[in-house]
Amino acid sequence: MDPTIRGTGTTATERSLAKLADRTFLDLWSYPNTFNDRDLSNGQGKELCDLLVLCGNDLLIFSDKNIRWPSGKIDLAWRRWYRRAVQHSVDQIKGAERWLRRYPDRVFIDPACRTRLPVRLPDPEDLRVHGIAVVSGAREACRSYMNDRDGGLMLTGHLRGDEHLDPITRGLHPFMVGDANPNGAFVHVMDMDALTVVMRELDTISDFVAYLRERADAIRDCRVSMAASEADLLAAYLMSGDSEGRPFIPDIADLAHPLELGIFPPGHYMAFRNSAEWRARREFNQSSYDWDRLIGSFSKNLLDGTSVAIAGMQPELHLAERALRKMALERRTVRRSLSRAFIDAYFKAEKVNQDRFARLVMPPEGGADPECLYLFLVLAFRGEWLVEHGYDYYRDARGGMLKAYCQVALMQHRSAKRIVGIALDASSKQTGRVGRSEDIMLLEITDWTEDLIAETRELQEKAEILLPSRLRPAYLRQKSLAEMDEGGIYSGNRSDRRAARAKARRKRP
Repeated sequence: MDPTIRGTGTTATERSLAKLADRTFLDLWSYPNTFNDRDLSNGQGKELCDLLVLCGNDLLIFSDKNIRWPSGKIDLAWRRWYRRAVQHSVDQIKGAERWLRRYPDRVFIDPACRTRLPVRLPDPEDLRVHGIAVVSGAREACRSYMNDRDGGLMLTGHLRGDEHLDPITRGLHPFMVGDANPNGAFVHVMDMDALTVVMRELDTISDFVAYLRERADAIRDCRVSMAASEADLLAAYLMSGDSEGRPFIPDIADLAHPLELGIFPPGHYMAFRNSAEWRARREFNQSSYDWDRLIGSFSKNLLDGTSVAIAGMQPELHLAERALRKMALERRTVRRSLSRAFIDAYFKAEKVNQDRFARLVMPPEGGADPECLYLFLVLAFRGEWLVEHGYDYYRDARGGMLKAYCQVALMQHRSAKRIVGIALDASSKQTGRVGRSEDIMLLEITDWTEDLIAETRELQEKAEILLPSRLRPAYLRQKSLAEMDEGGIYSGNRSDRRAARAKARRKRP
């Protein structure tokens, strides 16, 4: 399996954008500086966009423009800067979208167009495109104009397309942006500081995309009359939740003072950052990053070309990506519980000193795929009969065992159509071996024939896999995944919420 060499960005802002994307979207789905092969007369293709992020059916097209603020009167300077920064970004994003829909197999991650995009694009009719124009160069002028050191671009739902450039447009003000591409995919206009805040608070692909969708709808529906900054709009989004705990941008009819008439005033985000809710949310999220690290470990091996065969199947990036995509599409709140289930299985195996320990996790409510199970298998590399054959033999046996567990689990739970199985070494305290390896697979079975059922039952009995008398599945209940309880404390479960409320009370002046 050959390594995959991704771009890193050619300018300082592109490199910053690439690093930010890797932390939020993870490197397997994030590709700076992609190219098309429309014209290779000079030995290089044409740059498609500055950053392409793909996970599932959602495609994020980033265009980065760092344009120096022009001289002259503020109104004229704003229109000139908008045309060069925002409008040119919109044009690049529209061109990239046309190419990606028409030639999805002609996207490359190197200027010479020799290495194709390793992640497959979905069918054009299933593709959901989100444009993000990252524009720099106007921040100091914006701060001076608004007399605010934290000043950034303001948002409104009352400006469309060329209205941003027409001086007679009613309500037009410098540094105010609405719907820059009203006749196509919504293009979100942010400077780097604003994008950093959003991606810091919404640091999974699903959480970030959910905000982009809600943001686009709110602006196009004119639910946003004026937001003083991106951060202030984000705060209103994070502080509002529906019955399922999903955040949203409040409608005008739902707003209470001071959020009246769709106006999101300055200081809203700072108030949120200073709240007990924000501190509790950050604290409860800490455990979930074990899930990110696990995805990152698998992704690195795939991109480095160091993955090994599992259960006789040779590693292929696009096949392994499907399993990792299931993990990556989980929201931050769901990752909390999945991380706990995975880590607890590892240490439970160590505590009871079992050579083989498995944990089956049912589809979590609020999860990315309601028909997908998770299974974690801990298998120790010890025992003379196993050690004498060597570690490669153990890895092969572990892969076969993982496939068997996944097959049995799907037979027992027919409502599920697929399962992500993860296998890893037991603790060094059990084996005395330094180092660790992990295997992952996605198994899908939709047609259970009588022969397959008989084969699976025989496998279950011979290998003593998930026998009913020993099975203890871990169910992730909706209550444990709620982002906010009635008191507004973000949490993972009831005891966590009580602890967070008590801790918040102790911290109050």
